Amino acid sequence: MKFVRYCFVLSLCILSYDAHAKPSSHAGHLHTLILVDKKTNLLHVAHYESNDSFKIMKTFHCTTGKVKGDKEEEGDLKTPEGVYQFTNKLTPPHLKPKFGPMAFYINFPNAYDQIAGRTGYDIMLHGTDEPSRLKKDFDSEGCVVVHSDDLKEVEKMIQMRLTPILVFDELTPEFQQGVRSEKLHAFFNSWIKDWESRDVDKYMSHYHTDFSSPIKGRNFNRADWKNYKNVLTKKYSNITVNSSDPYFFRHPKYTMMMFTQDYESTLKNGRRGLVSRGTKILYIAEENGEPKIISENFTETMW
Repeated sequence: MKFVRYCFVLSLCILSYDAHAKPSSHAGHLHTLILVDKKTNLLHVAHYESNDSFKIMKTFHCTTGKVKGDKEEEGDLKTPEGVYQFTNKLTPPHLKPKFGPMAFYINFPNAYDQIAGRTGYDIMLHGTDEPSRLKKDFDSEGCVVVHSDDLKEVEKMIQMRLTPILVFDELTPEFQQGVRSEKLHAFFNSWIKDWESRDVDKYMSHYHTDFSSPIKGRNFNRADWKNYKNVLTKKYSNITVNSSDPYFFRHPKYTMMMFTQDYESTLKNGRRGLVSRGTKILYIAEENGEPKIISENFTETMW
């Protein structure tokens, strides 16, 4: 498989969950994000501002994987690099003492990692019952570890299923501040336009050769997805896709775009077809120098 390492990700909302939280309906209330710099062992809490930019509000010391580099396989003691979401929060007595007062699980391996063949599990942002560990720059088994008192402060700024955590090998000024990507905006707008046009060939031109995604209980490849869309096109006379509350999070490996999607279709007999509002994640990898969707998923909002 020709998989390009550098890619964009558009996330049309977060699919992760908190066992103690109600499902979120949209991305309109996202305020903060977390940036982790493995080179300097710093964790920054940043505010998302206009024009896809960030402003760092507070910084904490952290320690990451004992082995440097991007996580590739289970047990390699490396901290994964990329854009992730928090999936669950654990506290004692359901959490081992060594993880401190709480732990936030992240969704590694995400869809991008899985296509790239990366493996592993139980990657967390957590505290510790041994504060002396924080004196070491690299002392975890792949997690991001902060002082327990600091984690209690960070917790106040985490919105489960909304707040992303971006982990960098080195957080350069370009990614520390965030920046608007005109190419990414144009690609996204073109994808929506071609989806609404019901021209399947134009729509599929936005998809990567190696597209693979779990959809409707099965794994679709690019050919499967095209066939599925052809079937829908024969049923519908009109498709409308509206987006709102967009957020962009750039990373050297890919970029996440998060927004709320409203979809409505009309059957050829004039009756209303599918109406949905929910969340979707699109992972977009470059192919021949152009962004292409390599994986996607959708979770409908509970009405």
